Amino acid sequence: MKGIQNAKLRLADNTQRPMTRLPLGRPGRDRRPSARIVPVLLASAVLLGVSGCAHNNDEADHGQAQGMTHEHEHGVVNFPVSCNAEAREEIETGLAHLHHMMYEQARPHFEAVAAADPECAMAHWGIAMTSFQPLWHPVTEEGLERGKAAVARARELGAATEREERYIAAVEAFFTDPEPPRESRSGDHEARVEAWKAAQRDLHEAFPDDVDAAAFYALSEVCYAMTQFSPHRERDYTRERRAGALIEEYFDDHPEHPGLFHYLIHAYDSPALAEKALDAARGYDQLAPDTVHALHMPSHIFVRLGYWEETAEWNERSAAAALREWEDDFHASAHYVHALDYMMYAYLQMGDEAKARETLRKVREVDEMWDAAFAAYNIAAPQARYYLERGDWDGAAALEPRTPDVIDWDAFPPGEALFYYARGLGAARTGDLDQADGDRETIAELVAALREADDAYWAYMTEALGKAVEAWILYERGEIDDALALMSDAADLEDSMDKHPTSPGEVLPVRELYGELLLMEGHFSEAREAFEASLERTPDRRNALDGVERARAELAGR
Repeated sequence: MKGIQNAKLRLADNTQRPMTRLPLGRPGRDRRPSARIVPVLLASAVLLGVSGCAHNNDEADHGQAQGMTHEHEHGVVNFPVSCNAEAREEIETGLAHLHHMMYEQARPHFEAVAAADPECAMAHWGIAMTSFQPLWHPVTEEGLERGKAAVARARELGAATEREERYIAAVEAFFTDPEPPRESRSGDHEARVEAWKAAQRDLHEAFPDDVDAAAFYALSEVCYAMTQFSPHRERDYTRERRAGALIEEYFDDHPEHPGLFHYLIHAYDSPALAEKALDAARGYDQLAPDTVHALHMPSHIFVRLGYWEETAEWNERSAAAALREWEDDFHASAHYVHALDYMMYAYLQMGDEAKARETLRKVREVDEMWDAAFAAYNIAAPQARYYLERGDWDGAAALEPRTPDVIDWDAFPPGEALFYYARGLGAARTGDLDQADGDRETIAELVAALREADDAYWAYMTEALGKAVEAWILYERGEIDDALALMSDAADLEDSMDKHPTSPGEVLPVRELYGELLLMEGHFSEAREAFEASLERTPDRRNALDGVERARAELAGR
């Protein structure tokens, strides 16, 4: 983390609030995000002579002649290309958006490059790069068609330099159909990401001083690691550690590069690694003070550490920025509900029911949405969270599935399953076992659909929800031992995989439900252990902390 720390030291003393580091859960912890200021590193980077990248051999002079360091509102990029001046400015603006994963916002800039310089092959590289979102979900048919067409056009125009040739080859690797063909979308996605990763590694090794090549290679490692999510595969974060270490090497020379901040957070988005990205998270808003996803991304680290006030504040800013872009027809609505889900999660942990209720209203009033997997999840999750986290079992049982009706819910079983998880638990705990059985059966059907699609991660995670509902039904029917055994099995299954970046955390962790059952049966030591295990995975969760205290009180009163 030396590079990030050095970048912070370059800030004037009066522009950076000191960061207090007290143990988790201590009163008086300063959890506010750093002041929202104009990034002074933009100026200092230029004064210190920070340029984008030097290139091998005869391309170094060409790159220096063609590259332009822009003081974007979205961070500093310097991406030399053999296109005219107007095209170069557009391509760097598009690239900044791309590094923030603002794909829809990036694409018009690359299209503008093609209009400004019809011979610029890298315009079509950029269009292809905006056509897949490897960290979020498999490429859509529309994205696949657009990406293949863009690659074909780039090949038709021809790369002007070896560096551009390798950039085009890297994105071409993703859009080349796997051989042999994969039978499922998830298998196809894994093969495409693996091919892309290998090509990005080749690009990085050919041009090791190119910060964008390094950033995309690091991202590809993180994306490929996510295709390995399965309870049958050991999770040691090797790829994420490697990606993070690579990114850290570039911070000294590129202290305001958007990809470095963004991809480092994704690399270290896990309970084991989150502390390593805290400096980057706290500094991201200085880089891009009004970029929707940049304002959201630090909360990936904050939720891992239980920083609820910061999670809420940053996502409030992200949601507001998303609405501004939405009004300007940038279609940032999916980022809007993504922020709302994180806000709901944080408000519930803070015990702020008024803001949680207001967030629920906002989710239900959404009337336009991308058909995207993470949007479906982030519409369903806050509705389920609102009732489950508060123990409103009647409200949970009455939750209306597939609302609001703004996306094709048939296409997104993991999101739809959250409605039935909440309904099933609510119905079981209020004694309506017929409804609970029906909701459990619906979850089982959704699991079957996910297995048919070979979507291993979401199939297993959704299976854990169905088992949890079934376990509570067994408990209500008096089959105590079977209920405890099944809930323990469900908790083990959910805990065997990390959370998806779509989500701030499980809607209601099954390990906490297991702790509840143990408490109700008087197994206080085991209950405390269950709640403490849940806190290791998701620190400072309100219900788990309460469960620990209740278990300790019972043990102390013996």
